[in-house]
Amino acid sequence: MLNKQSVRVCYRLVESLKNNPNPHLTNVAKTDADRKAFMRLLSNKNLTEEYIQFEFIGKSRESMKVVEEKLLAFHDTSEVVLNKQRNRLTDKEGLGPGGRETNLSVFLHMALLYGRESFHYHGLGGIQLYNRYKNRVTCKEAENRNTGHFRGEITRWKINVEETESALKIINDLIDILHVCDREGDVYPMMESFFRQHIKFLIRSRTDRRATIWEDGKKIPLCDVFEHYPADFETTETVKSSRKKLNGKKLVVRSKKVTFAVPKSCKYVLGEPRPKPMIINVIEVFEKGKGFSKPAARKRSRTKKDHDDKTISWRLLTNEEINSEEELLELVLCYRKRWLIETYFKYLKSDGFDIENICLKTGKAIRKMILMAISASDKVLKLKEAGLNQDNETPATSIFTEDEVEVLDLIFKQYLKGESQSPSLRNPFTSKSMAWAYWIIARLGGFNGAVKKTRHAVSVKKIGLGLERFIFMYDGYRSLN
Repeated sequence: MLNKQSVRVCYRLVESLKNNPNPHLTNVAKTDADRKAFMRLLSNKNLTEEYIQFEFIGKSRESMKVVEEKLLAFHDTSEVVLNKQRNRLTDKEGLGPGGRETNLSVFLHMALLYGRESFHYHGLGGIQLYNRYKNRVTCKEAENRNTGHFRGEITRWKINVEETESALKIINDLIDILHVCDREGDVYPMMESFFRQHIKFLIRSRTDRRATIWEDGKKIPLCDVFEHYPADFETTETVKSSRKKLNGKKLVVRSKKVTFAVPKSCKYVLGEPRPKPMIINVIEVFEKGKGFSKPAARKRSRTKKDHDDKTISWRLLTNEEINSEEELLELVLCYRKRWLIETYFKYLKSDGFDIENICLKTGKAIRKMILMAISASDKVLKLKEAGLNQDNETPATSIFTEDEVEVLDLIFKQYLKGESQSPSLRNPFTSKSMAWAYWIIARLGGFNGAVKKTRHAVSVKKIGLGLERFIFMYDGYRSLN
């Protein structure tokens, strides 16, 4: 157990990271004494990863005020490559080979929680850090391909989904959660386990399953389903996106309810029964007039032009009921919003905390610092959400102290000269609201102040830079007064 002094230092480190997303303790610490205290804390054996998860991430999740009863949980894995720190490390425990065997990495698997209807950010779901071992057993070896229990890194998806589901059900048993995963989550025994437990999922398919059983007993490949049978629901959608290549494209969206048989090579999850056939909805999304890209066609397309023509070609698998075209389009929109977790990883790795350049000497200390950075990321994400949704109702004191809000007001009036600016460059939001605070922080980070769109926000990199500058100005104001 940590003593009281270490607990205080731990909280001080997280608060410093909230206001100064930086991997270098010399920049995070305000004094040399703080830097030494943070170094001693991270090397303290009593400070465990479980303690950080429980004290900061778990408690913040329990205190999360979820107004909406429908939530989206976006799951994904990211590799944190630490090759630049290889020669500095004295102990590499907790680190291992990455996507390339020569990499020194740790893998981060987590979930982000958003409202299904409003797409408001609500908090963090399950979080796991894990590393590979050089002598690990892989499924590529023939003797492990079709035998033995279903193990390996892919079980992280199952563990993370179940942990997020159980944690949120404790908060509110009526919360309806849809777990959205990328192609790595397309694992039959995992999906069948969720199907049995009535856990809702939306997973992008990466394999062409050839054991699709229909009521008439005919088995056909999954890619030929819509050629043999009419879709249950089919509609078109026009894409509205800030990306020029996607904006204005017309997509065909169609769905069909099928029954999947258990693949012959399917392994089973340790402690659970053998997987059984399951009923599932298959959704195909592709550009109008081009048809769905089949696996064989994708292998034949070698040129860049052919590759660009197949930018949108999704096959989604879900156990959620589809009773109308509106529900079908809603599920497609839910998957499109999965990109939010990719931008979050970018914030952790390059646009904010830069966790791949953490300057510490042991692998365990680096893993603890990564968890600290994750627990401190809520402030930036909530500020960006306030800008996206133009939140004039939530007071700025929800993430800032009253003294900090007063300094924000002084910066707005004196440093930014907000009241004397032209109408197009003034702060358009209600005074001392979250959106008002976002505008000031964004201006300090390099934003020009012109809010032209209803759903627009600057990058998390600019928000992080604005927070860092604000805290520097706040400390100077306190020292003078």
